[in-house]
Amino acid sequence: MAELTKEQLIELITREVLKTLGGGEPEEPADKSGLPLALCIGPADQLPRGVRSQYRFASIEEYQGDIAPYERVFITAITQTQLVDTALGRDSQPVTCALSNALLQGKEIFLYDSALGHRKLAGRGSRGFYQLLEGYVRTLQSYGVKLVQGTTVIDKYQKTAAPGADLPSGVITEAVALELCRKGEGEIVLRKGTVLTPSAKDVFLHADRHITYL
Repeated sequence: MAELTKEQLIELITREVLKTLGGGEPEEPADKSGLPLALCIGPADQLPRGVRSQYRFASIEEYQGDIAPYERVFITAITQTQLVDTALGRDSQPVTCALSNALLQGKEIFLYDSALGHRKLAGRGSRGFYQLLEGYVRTLQSYGVKLVQGTTVIDKYQKTAAPGADLPSGVITEAVALELCRKGEGEIVLRKGTVLTPSAKDVFLHADRHITYL
């Protein structure tokens, strides 16, 4: 059998994954009146279609102070103030009030990492300030908030299947490390044998990035 290119392998894997999932993510039903109610802090259209097909969504503007009717809470956008205030138990505004009530009443809360604006700036500014904000994220996780990474099964296959010449290799300088951090979130995938300069290591550490070698 001829060796597959990276693109052919990704296409093959994608077809198999979609076949296993029954042709892709479920379509959103036209009538959602019978579905459970969920609260979405941020745009609901940023949620995966599979999630959107399972719930009716109310926005924070529709929240009336009672979290009981909502089965779950999804967060697709949150400001730094809201992040910090929630972690510290402050409930002076609708978002933090809703999250505080959800935590107190044992509602499941899902925080999408794409909602965390500071992660998009990883490696650019103050390492200490970045880690401070990450500390508040970890505090929310300790309360039971589930952090959802923004990668799909197919994304992971694209990242790791049949690594080719496009994987970073050679010597990674500080400038290259900064560029890699800007391109996306999560782990950084490098070719085996790649050398990191001390300043590049500091950038990845600052950005809280995990390095994987393929």
